[in-house]
Amino acid sequence: MQGQIMALAKIIKAPTTGRGYFITTTKNTAIPQRETLEEGIVNLVTALGAEVIHKQLGSRGAYFYEVQGSGFSGFQSASTPFLSCPAGSPVAAGPNNSFKPTPLRGAA
Repeated sequence: MQGQIMALAKIIKAPTTGRGYFITTTKNTAIPQRETLEEGIVNLVTALGAEVIHKQLGSRGAYFYEVQGSGFSGFQSASTPFLSCPAGSPVAAGPNNSFKPTPLRGAA
């Protein structure tokens, strides 16, 4: 599939189970939010073929992440649903992403 762009996934209403209920999974709420977000970042970035993510603490105590690989650039917060992805990727950076300098913690 190299060189081909995959169609974006769609969210649609699930068909009825006919049982009056459906099976769900639950989140382990004992895991801190940052760890949960980082787990999602690692899973997404791994699926996109990158192997390393840099983590940097900003001046206001928030962490920012930068994927190390061709086509990736800029640090983003973990709360951003998807990190900037290479052009042509189904989750490529869109118009709602902004890039601005963010001071490091302890930097003047």
